[in-house]
Amino acid sequence: MKDVITDAYSKADLVKIFKDIGIKQGMILEVHGALSTFGYVIGGAQTVVDALLEALGYNGTMIMAMQCGDNSEPANFMSPPLAHAAMAKYRHTYPHFDPLNSETRGMGAILDNFRRRRGVVFSRHPSLAFVAYGRYAKMLTNYQDLDFSLGDTSPLGRLFELKAHCLLIGVDYDNMTSLHLAEYRSAVRGVMINAAAIDNGGFSEWQKYLDIDLDSDDGFIDIGRRLEEKGLVNIKEINDRKIRLLRIDSAVIEGVKYYKERMKRYE
Repeated sequence: MKDVITDAYSKADLVKIFKDIGIKQGMILEVHGALSTFGYVIGGAQTVVDALLEALGYNGTMIMAMQCGDNSEPANFMSPPLAHAAMAKYRHTYPHFDPLNSETRGMGAILDNFRRRRGVVFSRHPSLAFVAYGRYAKMLTNYQDLDFSLGDTSPLGRLFELKAHCLLIGVDYDNMTSLHLAEYRSAVRGVMINAAAIDNGGFSEWQKYLDIDLDSDDGFIDIGRRLEEKGLVNIKEINDRKIRLLRIDSAVIEGVKYYKERMKRYE
């Protein structure tokens, strides 16, 4: 016998959940989420995005990371690695960044629905762009360096300064893009050469750039647990999954402390 859907979430149900966890009208909100958290949503990802925008209201702002990770230097690929003989072909033929059509890696249906919305704006980084909608959307996305792309001059720096919040829907802290700012500020990572296909007058051009060796698997979850222990995270359970809401500046400050303490132990 096939599984039967016994519970389904409507937009009104999701708006209540988001308000209950602490989302308020006018908030600036970075969102990372898995649609599967809710089991079955009537209308799917479209309904989730609609509910988030309603909870934030007319003066709210929502931003999501796009992370087109395949548009990057193939020599750095690990899972799986690319054969050396294929790298030149990859660099010469990879399509340049297009905010509506470029493939994202592991970002999910909620992001894919959000980026197709009328009125959204994009930052222009070929690998680590952001998409935003609302009152401060243009301010957040109007500039992002190619080099050191998630540092203080990126949208993450502005989210920190504006005391924005992050919502994690059924995903853990290793999905929280804002925590990369702690890597930059603590100088815990080494510098590396990356590259991507950029738009040069409608043609793809492969361009090298500098960045730190970003690694969300190293420390992000530990930082999140510290924040929870300090009571800095609102948590709500849905279908044995957790939804978390927290301040980005608090998370980054705690992240810098964590990395600096760890580096001190190894001095």
